[in-house]
Amino acid sequence: MSSSSPIPSPVLNVENLTVSYRGAGRIHRAVDDISLRIGQGEALGLVGESGSGKSSVALAVLRYLPRHARVEASQLAFENREIRDLSADQLRRLRGDRIAAVYQHPGSALNPSMTIGGQITETLLRHRPMHHDEARARAAQLLGRVRVANPERVLRLYPHELSGGMQQRANIAIAIALDPALLVMDEPTTALDASVQSEIIAILDDLRREHRTSILLISHDINLIRRSCDRVSVMQSGSIVETGVAAEVFDNPRHGYTRALVAAIPTLHRTKRDGRLAEDASPVDLAADAPVTAAGDSASPARQREIAVSCRGIRQSFGGQPVLHGIDLDIAAGETFGLIGESGSGKSTLARIVTGLQPPTAGSVDLFGRTVAPLVERRQPGERRDVQMVFQSPDRTLNPRQRIGRILGRPLRRLAGLPRRAVPQRISDLLASVRLARTTARQKPGTLSGGQRQRTAVARAFAGLPRLVVLDEPTSALDVSVQATVLNLLNDLQRRQDTAYLFISHDLRVVRYMADRIGVLYRGRLVETGSSDQIFAGPNHPYTQMLLEASSHDGPAATVAEASPAIEAGASGCAFAGRCPLADDACRTAEPVAREVALGHFIACWKRA
Repeated sequence: MSSSSPIPSPVLNVENLTVSYRGAGRIHRAVDDISLRIGQGEALGLVGESGSGKSSVALAVLRYLPRHARVEASQLAFENREIRDLSADQLRRLRGDRIAAVYQHPGSALNPSMTIGGQITETLLRHRPMHHDEARARAAQLLGRVRVANPERVLRLYPHELSGGMQQRANIAIAIALDPALLVMDEPTTALDASVQSEIIAILDDLRREHRTSILLISHDINLIRRSCDRVSVMQSGSIVETGVAAEVFDNPRHGYTRALVAAIPTLHRTKRDGRLAEDASPVDLAADAPVTAAGDSASPARQREIAVSCRGIRQSFGGQPVLHGIDLDIAAGETFGLIGESGSGKSTLARIVTGLQPPTAGSVDLFGRTVAPLVERRQPGERRDVQMVFQSPDRTLNPRQRIGRILGRPLRRLAGLPRRAVPQRISDLLASVRLARTTARQKPGTLSGGQRQRTAVARAFAGLPRLVVLDEPTSALDVSVQATVLNLLNDLQRRQDTAYLFISHDLRVVRYMADRIGVLYRGRLVETGSSDQIFAGPNHPYTQMLLEASSHDGPAATVAEASPAIEAGASGCAFAGRCPLADDACRTAEPVAREVALGHFIACWKRA
């Protein structure tokens, strides 16, 4: 007769948690009677749309809720200790020591006036009795643990000298400095590139395997949760509607809300030719499964159509540091050209040059066969109307003091030349085209959701009937169903008006769905261009291959070698040689030129041509 082994106590045990907020004379219940448990070394994903209550759960666990919040629970225990019973001093010792947190925006979580080394050593010295030199050595070890090359150099740098991915690694190093039992991560990879996301996932796997760290990972990114968590809880309107093994929940969702979330996600195998994305929106004018007409056969170059924008020899430097190296690029009318690459590769710089927001150091931009002035202020009124831009964050581009009607009315008068009496009806038509109610015109941006604000930004971009729209990460901060709505909307508008898109994103699934052709930018160089089908079928440049592997959830997280600054900055050969598994001495000697490996498919690589 054998006795069953006892079930180990969970690291975190939350039972019947309710979180309410008082304000404007009423009480809003953000979290409604939820329960969850996390075992030692286990990763639990909490997924749901904005406003579902995910972050309120994290703040309740960390005891960071504001004073007007009310928390009720049968139990809110960490390592069998009731968190609500801890004093302020006990909480300070607990946070950072046994419980740590990593947040969405890495830059805002770091002190800009302190070096990375100073911030890590401060955490160590505050909680552990050790000498400063010992703390400094430990800080270097921690950076190595989160896969930072040359940790001693990074310790001396300030946050602004690091990329977003490196900043997030530094945040994770600070969070794990004291080997916490629980790591709470709230949207830690939303703004990061696919390769950096993959690295973060690999780091989390290391922490769980080697240090038995438990993780509460909060995200609206279902693919991130699927790749990095054992179990998942799906939240809707403050309640958990489905819980289970992550792969099983997403492969065979049972709740209707979970099914809707999964159906809204683009995949690496789905394009707009396969039909619209599922969305929770008002009725649309196309059938839900209707394919979107593309600019032409995506397997062929778009040279048969009128060229909307042509970039020739575009170069850009800042402070003597080259950012773009002789970019040549054509986009046809009615075509979506996807531009992918890591942070710092020059994607947004190229977008600003095309729109005239900044002049290039060298090179020219032609719009519909005519060379235009480098700066938008010097372009003709028609040229300014022809090119519009939609940015990543509508919060930074919509005037919070103005009503939506006025925000949309200005470009209608100044760009489209509408008489004042015709503006109200056109505003209503614009709002309807982006599936917003007419009453939205009387609201200010702050009263709208993130998705509604981004749709307003799209409406403003299309107010002057542009022929080319530059979209710089337009959906990266949106929930999957809202993202689906915006992507479907963009395709609808393009189909009606034959608009060309330069679509910039770090999400390869979104680019795969939207783009007719794709360009891969690495350190300011176009290393590969081709149709969407060609890029995703291969053969590929080694850097493109790395991005594709990092975006796939079918296998383990890809390990991406950190670039060697000496090789990246000063070599005369291939810019990717310092990270490329195929590189040899020849690759470090001469820079490769782009060669056509198939009709319309170009790769700049000595090994792939």
